[in-house]
Amino acid sequence: MTNFERDAAALRGYVAFLRDNKKTFWIKHGTYTTTIETPHGKTKYQTTNFSDRVFIAAKMIKKDAMSTAKGREICETEHNKVNFGSADNLKPFTAERVLNIDISSAYATCLLVSGLITQRTFDYLKTLKKEERLPAVGMLARSNCTWKYINFVCDDLIVYREPTAELFFYIIEEINYVMRSLQWELGRNFYFYWVDGVFFDWNTPKGLVSRCENILQESGYPYKYELVENFVLKKDTREVFTIEMIKNSEFKRYQFSKKNDSKEVRKYLIELAEGSQNKITL
Repeated sequence: MTNFERDAAALRGYVAFLRDNKKTFWIKHGTYTTTIETPHGKTKYQTTNFSDRVFIAAKMIKKDAMSTAKGREICETEHNKVNFGSADNLKPFTAERVLNIDISSAYATCLLVSGLITQRTFDYLKTLKKEERLPAVGMLARSNCTWKYINFVCDDLIVYREPTAELFFYIIEEINYVMRSLQWELGRNFYFYWVDGVFFDWNTPKGLVSRCENILQESGYPYKYELVENFVLKKDTREVFTIEMIKNSEFKRYQFSKKNDSKEVRKYLIELAEGSQNKITL
């Protein structure tokens, strides 16, 4: 197999060559790699090259989780994939500083406190670099699409998702639940949360901050405060929010739309309707 850095122009060029010559080939596209296979071999285009330790950690996580009754049960149920939230009355503003609490090693810790991995696996995960831990856990929900072309005519489309995907979505749901608990506690002092970090007013009463710390401690999540300066929140005419800040001396930018919340409302209303005697079509 020949490996290249994933580049859209190079990929299009190779596919154009196969098309012009009416070749038979497969294109398998995933999060980090795109592989083109012909009768003569494979060519892989990848965005990053993970160390073997990432794949070892992923196998350890899967083995631990699937050896538990809870892990197997989670795989058979659906979980919420929302991993951000914001105040209902959020309006554009700027602030010299805001408070920010981040959960440390959130996904790995969630797996541990949920009883889905052993302490040994958790400790191994902690030895990985920060940018390696998420891919290791994320491999629970690895997915790809494969397009099969015969004489450059698409003959089949195969969509694959790891059977353990709901374990990953369970982690997202659990951390989101903790973040929403902090949002509820902070009330009008809350701005927004993103995955495992919550942002709120610099002048939040100490009592409320202490209660947030207690929620995290009681849930088993270690946390840390991050320095956030030059906070700017903007909103455009499409109701898209853009947040920019300097976090620990690094520029950060987040973007989300409040309209995404409507999907969750619609899902709830459909489930409610299906559970009632009088069916309602939304």
